[in-house]
Amino acid sequence: MSIVINFVLFLAKMYAGVVSHSIALLADAFHTLSDCITSLALVLGYRIAFQPPDKEHPFGHQRFEAVTSIVIGTLLGVVGFEFANRSMTKLLSRETLRFSWMAVVVLATSVVVKEWLARWALGLAERHNAKSIRADAWHHRSDSVAALLVLVGMFLGERIWWMDGLLGLLVSGLIVYVAYDIIREAAKDIMGRVPNSLEVSALNDIALRASDKIRDVHHVHMHEYGDHVEVTLHVRLLPETTLEEAHALASRLEELVRKELKWEATVHVEPYPKGHSPERGHRPS
Repeated sequence: MSIVINFVLFLAKMYAGVVSHSIALLADAFHTLSDCITSLALVLGYRIAFQPPDKEHPFGHQRFEAVTSIVIGTLLGVVGFEFANRSMTKLLSRETLRFSWMAVVVLATSVVVKEWLARWALGLAERHNAKSIRADAWHHRSDSVAALLVLVGMFLGERIWWMDGLLGLLVSGLIVYVAYDIIREAAKDIMGRVPNSLEVSALNDIALRASDKIRDVHHVHMHEYGDHVEVTLHVRLLPETTLEEAHALASRLEELVRKELKWEATVHVEPYPKGHSPERGHRPS
């Protein structure tokens, strides 16, 4: 849907931009074309991301979704910088805009269609918890906002010679910002992140319910592969706990984490230091 709609809009904007000599409209046309390309990258990316685990990728391929998002962001950034340069050139040459009713119709149609496409994609992203589709949805929305800016400029461009060049810069800046935000969010998934306080609290609560011999949870690491989450954690047990009991407690805790949080857990057990009177949930000094 996105590929077809964006390609038709690109052709219409490109023609209208040439007729009206609008650098802002041409920038918006290529912004729309980049939507088409990134949606194609998204389709190909998902074909790879949801392949089953194999020998080389035992945790699956879902991190490829983040790679796809980075490709989307990079393409957007290139488009943004290119049209920022062209907008500056138009400002320096004091080139004016030719008003065109055809351009007005094309832009108004683009505003409505791209906002509808953004909302539809956001709904898909919400249902499937897909960050790359959410990134693509905001790509659509940024195109809708850009088209709205250019539409306003179309009515002012003949009277204010610098309006089209200025709007070209604004649209380019919007494109670059969206590109940066998409790459930043995708990089977090690839680089990894520290578990937040709610996640650590949830693990601590499960651990304390698993056995009264568990006194502390620490050294929590998370590794996310799309929907698949691997978590490692250390727990301290009372010193008198036997090896057999420690193994059983670790297995029970791993099972509870899998059942309640849907994470695959690996538990490392440690003895609580001798000579302490530990309270549950507190670490030794």
